[in-house]
Amino acid sequence: MRFQLPPDNPTDAGPLYRSRLYERFVEILPVCTYACVLWCVSVYFLLNQESSTHVNVKKLMHFLGATSHQDLANGRWWGLVGSAFIHKEFFHLAFNMYWLVRLGSLMERGLGSLKTFAFIVVAAYVSSALQLTIGGGPGIGFSGVVYAMIGFVWGAWPRYTGFLERVNGQTVRFFLIWQGLCFLLSWGGILAIAHTAHISGMIFGYLIGQWACKGIKGGWYWLAACLAMILIATGLIII
Repeated sequence: MRFQLPPDNPTDAGPLYRSRLYERFVEILPVCTYACVLWCVSVYFLLNQESSTHVNVKKLMHFLGATSHQDLANGRWWGLVGSAFIHKEFFHLAFNMYWLVRLGSLMERGLGSLKTFAFIVVAAYVSSALQLTIGGGPGIGFSGVVYAMIGFVWGAWPRYTGFLERVNGQTVRFFLIWQGLCFLLSWGGILAIAHTAHISGMIFGYLIGQWACKGIKGGWYWLAACLAMILIATGLIII
């Protein structure tokens, strides 16, 4: 299997570049992206009120979606999605929101707001579930979804050539290198990072992107791989 990175120069995409082929929502207002940003920023300020104590912050994070194994046993599965919108540190929020705006607006232009919303929900579920069950503990933040978005663009760019206006091969390499640095930061005890959420998010996004690129009939096996990943994540939670 060949994992072809997007070209560094958009003009290298060939005759389809700037054709807007398969991009039906060129002038769309990215309401889904903005709504996600608004929710994440609101949660950040709630968690960082001057009057908040450590205990209150933990309770609030739990109320907003921070999920443990016990929560899943109690049927609180929605927290796997809600946890993606929780950020406690400013750098974590700023990094994720920058890429959410950059990538989310592209996806809404290519897919529309409803499909982008569905993608975000499922990507958050899969990356959070695998982080909790395989990664050794719960994770918070939008990083898993951001990695899913970059994976989607990586897989879908040959069909959605307009993506190349903001994302190219250098962008994908940046995320791969950043993940390598994340391993070093984590092993050095500098930052606690949800590596499994990042990696599983990118894989899931790439599979969806390939399905979108090949089409429903031509890419059915990519769809099957996406469904298998969702079932595996769910099965690990149930077990």
